[in-house]
Formats: sequence, C-alpha cells, structure tokens
Amino acid sequence: MPMAVQEKRARAESKPTKVQAGSRLFEPYRALGYIASNTAHSIQYRGQSAFVTVGIGRSFHVYDAEKIDLLFVGPQFDADVVSLLSIGDETFVSSGGQIIVCKRGKLIGELEQVNRGEINNLMQFGDHIIGISEDNAVVIWDKNNREIFTEIEFQSESFRVTSVVHPSTYVNKIVVGSAQGAMQVWNIQTRKCLYEFKSFGSGITCMVQAPVIDVLALGLLDGRILLHNIKLDRPVMQLAQEGRVTAASFRTDDVPMMATANAEGDVALWDLDKKRLMHVLQGAHDSSIPSIDFLTGQPLLLTSSADNSIKEWLFEGNEGIPRLLRHRSGHFASPQMIRYYGDDGRTILSAGRDRTLRFFSVFRDSQSTEMSQGSLGRESRARRISVNDLRLPQTIQFASNSAKTKDWDDVISCQQGSKSAHTWSVDRKALGKYTFESSDGTVVNAVAISACGNFGLLGLSSGVIEMVNMQSGMARRTFAGHSKAVTGIQTDSCNLHIYSTSLDGSLRIWDFATGKQLHCIALPSAPSRLVMHGEGGLLACACDDACVRVVDVESSRVVRKFTGHRNRITDLAFSNDGRWIVTGSLDSTIRTWDLPTGHMVDWFRVESVPVSLAFSPSGDFLATAHMDSVGIFLWANRTQFSDVSLRQINPATDGSDEEGTGAALVTMPTSAGLADDSTEQNDAMDVEEYSDRGVYLAPEQLTDNMVTLSSLPKSKWQTLLNLATIKKRNMPEKAPRVPEQAPFFLPTVEGVEHRFDLDDNRQSGADSTADAASEKSKILNVTSENALTRILYGTQDELEFEAVFNYLMKLNPSAIDFEIRTLPVDDDLRAIKAFIRATIAQLHSKRNFELTQAYLQVFLNVFGDIIRENAAELENILKELRKESRAQWNTVDGLIRYSACMVEFMRGSK
Repeated sequence: MPMAVQEKRARAESKPTKVQAGSRLFEPYRALGYIASNTAHSIQYRGQSAFVTVGIGRSFHVYDAEKIDLLFVGPQFDADVVSLLSIGDETFVSSGGQIIVCKRGKLIGELEQVNRGEINNLMQFGDHIIGISEDNAVVIWDKNNREIFTEIEFQSESFRVTSVVHPSTYVNKIVVGSAQGAMQVWNIQTRKCLYEFKSFGSGITCMVQAPVIDVLALGLLDGRILLHNIKLDRPVMQLAQEGRVTAASFRTDDVPMMATANAEGDVALWDLDKKRLMHVLQGAHDSSIPSIDFLTGQPLLLTSSADNSIKEWLFEGNEGIPRLLRHRSGHFASPQMIRYYGDDGRTILSAGRDRTLRFFSVFRDSQSTEMSQGSLGRESRARRISVNDLRLPQTIQFASNSAKTKDWDDVISCQQGSKSAHTWSVDRKALGKYTFESSDGTVVNAVAISACGNFGLLGLSSGVIEMVNMQSGMARRTFAGHSKAVTGIQTDSCNLHIYSTSLDGSLRIWDFATGKQLHCIALPSAPSRLVMHGEGGLLACACDDACVRVVDVESSRVVRKFTGHRNRITDLAFSNDGRWIVTGSLDSTIRTWDLPTGHMVDWFRVESVPVSLAFSPSGDFLATAHMDSVGIFLWANRTQFSDVSLRQINPATDGSDEEGTGAALVTMPTSAGLADDSTEQNDAMDVEEYSDRGVYLAPEQLTDNMVTLSSLPKSKWQTLLNLATIKKRNMPEKAPRVPEQAPFFLPTVEGVEHRFDLDDNRQSGADSTADAASEKSKILNVTSENALTRILYGTQDELEFEAVFNYLMKLNPSAIDFEIRTLPVDDDLRAIKAFIRATIAQLHSKRNFELTQAYLQVFLNVFGDIIRENAAELENILKELRKESRAQWNTVDGLIRYSACMVEFMRGSK
C-alpha cells in the first residue's frame, strides 16, 4: 500500500469518536394528556364566545369555553409558564423572567425585559400590563409600544406584594395586597401611595373586584373571605372557609353568589344575600385550584387545577348545588403503565399513580377520558367523602383485548396490595361487572386476557395462576407450579399455551386446556416483566440483572440475550413486525435491539426515567411514560418514511462511559409536536457518521464482514449489461427512407412534361453528407480523450479513485457504455491500467458491489482481446483484481446464505 494511503487512513482512524446526536429510529412527535397546570388561567371574550388560555409546563393551550375544545397550542419556551394574560388575539406569557407575546399560538415578540426575576399575576389595566416581579416590585408596561411604563418597588420586610387589582372606575389607580395583610392604593401615573389600609391579620392571597363599585373581595391565608369597601375603608361582609383562599369569583347573571377555592381542591359557594355558605364541592379537583371564573352572564363556573384538568359546572334553577357539565382531564400523577388498545394504534390505555385508568385517543384529544369508577351517592356526599376516596388502589398491571368489547368487559386490572382483580369496559368507559377474588387470599400481582377475549388470568403472589371467565365471572381452572409470586402472564393467539414468569427465576409453559405444565425454563435472574410477540412466537423477559432474554416458544430455549443497561429495566415492548425490542431503564435511556442480528441499533437518553413503553400495532409510533411527567409521549418511527441504517452500536466505542451517559440527551415531545430545538439536534449530527435521517455515509462504519449494495435503481446496471441486446431489439427492420425534397429554387428539366432536376439535389446532399462526416471526424479527433479518461489520468492514489465511479453513477447506461468503449489504447496501456486500479479500489471499499461488477463486465467485454495480447504486462494487476473480486464475493455470498438461514429459521419457528 502506498505511503500516502496509509497516512490518510491513519488520520481518519485517529479522529475523535463523537457521541451519537439524537435517535436514528425515533423522532419526537407530540405529547398527550397535558390539560392544565398550577398556573392561573386567563379568559378572553370575543363577542358571545369565551376562550380560556391555560398554562401547561413550558407552553400553553387555548380552549373554546363552550365545549372545551382545543383551539391553539403555544410554542415551547425555555422555562415553565408562571402567568398568562389574554388580550384580543394576543397572549402575554411570563416565562423565565420575560414577558413573551404570542398570537394564535405563534411567538410574535416580547415586552421590554426588566431583569427582576419571574413575573407573576399579569393583569390588564387599560393600555397597560401590570405584573409582580420576584424581587417585590410592581412593573407596568405600555401594551402598545411594549416598553416599560414605570416600576414601583416595595420593602419585603414590611410589605411583600402578593396580588394586584384595578378597582372599577378608579382612574390610574391600583390596589396592592401584601403577605403582611395590609393593602395600599397607588397612582401609577404619579407613582405615589395614596392610602394604606390596616393589616387584616393574615396574608392576602387573592383580590377580586366585586360587582358593586368600591367593593373588593379579599382572600386571606387563614381561610377568611372579606368584602371590603375601599372608598370608606369599611368591612361589608366576612366569611370563612377551610384552607387558604386561592381564588374567588362573582356570578354576573343577577344571582348574588360568590365562589371561592382552596389549595385542597374544594370549591365553596356563598349566598351573598343571606351571608351564608350554600354548598361545598368537596374534592371538585384533586389538587390546588389557582383560578375560578363565572362566565359573564351565564350560570357556568369554570375551574382549572394543578390536577391537570379543566371543569365546567352548571347551576340549574335557584339551587346552589351545581352539576358537572363538561370537563377535560389527564393524569395528575405520572402514568405507570401504558398499552395500546386494539389493532389500529389509535387509542392508548394508561394507569397512573393517581389511581385512575384513562383512555387516550392518539389523534383526537376530545375523545380522551377517565374510566369511571362510580359516582358519589347521597350518603357519601353527606359524609363529605370525595371521589378520590372511592378510587381503587394504584393499578400495577392491566391487560386488554378488543375482540369482545361489544359483548362484555374487555380489560382486567390488578391493584397494589389488593387480593382481587377488577374488570373494565372500554365501550362504557367505566368499571366492569366483576371483581375476581384470589382463591387462597393472596395478592394478585399479574393479569392477562386470552386472545379470544373469553378468559382472564390472575397471577398470585403465592405462585398460583387462576383462570376465570370474563363473560360469566366464574372460575375455570388453576395452574400450580411456581413457588414464588407470578410477575408476568402471556397467552398465544390460538389458546394452546400459557406462559408465565415468577420471582422463583423460572419461565413456565402450560397447556391451556388441561392446566398441565409442559416446560420449565430456568433463568439466571428473576424476571420482572414478560411480553410476547404472538406472530413470531417469541417471549421477552426483563430480568433483575438488567438483561433481556428472548425465548423461542417452539424450541423452549433462550435464543437472544441483550445486555447494556446500567440499571433495572422498567419496561420493554416488541415492534409490530417483531424485529425490534425497545427497552427503558432507570438509567434514563431507551434502547432498541435488533432481534435477527442480536445487536443494539439505537439508544438515546431522556430527561426523566421511562417507566413504561408501548409500540403501536401499526408501527408508526413508540409511546413512552416517564417518572416525573403526567403526559404520554409519542415518538415517530423514522423507518416509516425514510431510509435508516441499522448499524450496530457498541457503547464501548461510541463515546459512552460506564454509566451509559454517552447516549445523547433528546428533547421530549411537546403538545405542539416537534420541539423547537429538535432541528438543531438533527443539524448537530456528525455528517461523517449520519445524515439528517440516520442513513449510512462513511466507509469507516463498515466492518470486515459487510458489503453494501447500491441505492441506485436496478435499471442503472441491468440495462448496461444488456445494452447490446436492447439496441439490437430496438433496431428497425428497414433503414428509414429519406423523402425526396425539392430544392428551394425548384430547378426543372427541359421538356414537355414538368419535372424537377433531382441530380443537383442529390449532388448537394452528398456534398453536405461528406461535410458532416468530415466535421464529425474533426470533433472525434479533438475529443479523443473523454471525461472518464481525464478523471483516470488525474487520480494519484486509490483514495482518489472514488471520483471515477461517482462520475459514472451520474450517467445513463448508454453514456456509461460510450465512456468505457472510448477509452484510448496506447502503447503503455495507461487508461486500461488506471481503470483496473480504480475497480480494485472500489471493490476494496466494499461499496456499490453490483455496480462495480457491472462496469467491470462491460470493460472486459470491450478490452478482453487487448488484455489477452498484453497478459504478461498486466499479469500482476490482473491477479490483484481477481483476488479482490473473490474476497468480496465470498463476503456477499456469506451474507446471502446467513439471511436465507435466518428466514428459514423464523419461518420454522412460526
């Protein structure tokens, strides 16, 4: 090998290895289940319609108040949203110390920055926007020019600002409340304090303008609600509720009613005429209620809460007890298990730490709902029992089958520490008819439903598996053999076998009809999860040693082991075609393993630990749930719409350390879809290793056992090999006859009959043909050294021979044939030797194998006689060509045989 080539390859190998940027297989798509947060909502009226803007983490949603339909989704900000204000088409968002302006969900600008920390309690005051800064100042902006109008600073020791309100009809004046319980009236034009009220004995948490002029409603930290006349500085009314007051609102449809909320999720309704409590909506929400609002002129109360829900309450007649009219909600604690429901990949079932089982639509958020667990009766309401108290314990496992969804219950679940399993109906979106108690009084740890949907299976902590009928609720048979708690149960598609794993470290196969044990496979470590790909006949067990073991059910043996996670595996899922296994772990990584090759082909790190995974039956999405998030995140499968190279990933050589932090940190999907910085992630990918879609580019990725074929269409090389036959087949049977044409001046022959003189025309035609032939000969003499020859002569070493084949691949088959046939043959055979060297270099690079063979065949057909005549001179280079050709063909032949064997093996196992 020339010294220049060795130096170039050494420099290429000495390049520092770069960490993979992003995931090659999965792209962030969107997040499901985000409805509201602890940020107070903002209501904007446009005519008779009302629109609600709600913060959700680092973005916001805009809903139509009439049906709570999602209209717009805001952009993704760098920090969480702390306050919102809607004015006309614009939404002012306080995030990360900035006030950002959005219009219809798109960012259009921002207010002048004040560098005072976070800004809370945004409020409109005419053409001004008011906010409370983190460093205890009231900041006022001009809404039109977006500049700071003025700033009012306070001393935190004596007056810590908590809320601001503009009293109706008070020009240029605001009332400021403090944590010390005092209030002050300020003129924003002159920046002077006009009046200070005495402390009310407890911190002011909220202030609202009452329907009566001069009267404000003050919510205090100790639960008191004061109606105070600020003009006379005189109390009008005092009420009290349980817990600190977080929000208050007045009814405006001629009914004297006020609603207040607390941090426990209760809403108190007050009769202002009688100055008494009318009703308490105990457990209206499961968490703090930051804001409530009566819709203007309507008997509707809108509440939003940190429990990730928005609710509308309707007041009918003169009764003070409202009913829930409509709502939209998601998990208010992180999901612990998610699974796709049905075979269309359109819906997801999710069980969370909030003790709820929820139904999510992937495409229409309005169809997402909570599976009902019953309602409060009169006795429960009399005893002030909340809905949360009636919920089942946290669901640890559930299974579903849509085959009999119209006939009977189609979901079964087991709860933490419970000795029974419950059925659910997806059709009714409610708890089902039956509760299956364990026969021996032990806890139910695992559940499953048969492929036909008729039978449910319960795995007990005693090691026993019980089969029950989903239609009648009767027990059928028992499977006994495990000595410790059952951790996973699966059934095949034909109801022939049942597969189960246990903490005793075994995987057992049972006969479905008789209950007898057929096989027992001992595993080196206790399995915690069991999933099955029915069509492929493969079982995957996630074991406590952070290893995934794949068992072939036909041979009853372990056929694959996948190791690499640095902590316990939380969940795993098969792809829809059974080719991949995707795993999540406590090390915050999601890894994809290729079953045919046994290699890891993709991995990436996420911000929060993934606790559950589900692969869409249609193969388009991977759904994940995470420990610190209430949403369900969808990742688009890139192989559905682009070519992706499934190269083996070896963490030891791909820049990772022993803790697995070498995987790139990927931005999570958002409600709006792809995160803003995802484009930067893709652009940051090392172009020498990946393209923007993860397609193979660099030859360094090839191993000694791999050869690539060309991505060009087959016609590029098949037509070239059969070009002579194609030309012969397309050749006309008779030469085309040139029609006789009269010359321009129409010369005629003397005589009685009128005839043209064709002799002059033929002579002129012959002369023109001779001239054209002479001109063509001149052109061929000038261009005897074609473009291919110039490229061959210009190459200096084998690394530069790549330009030869890059040029040929751009030509059509006829042009390639012409370029090769017009290579010059001189005494030293320079062009022929250069083409052979270029072919050897291309074969050695292991790329475009069939194209190289096609070009070589055309070359040998044209110059075979010349090569034989000069065999002695070309002997060494021809031997090198034959050696390289045989080596690469042996590699290709081995890969073909391996693939054929794998296909036969998979077909036999099925």
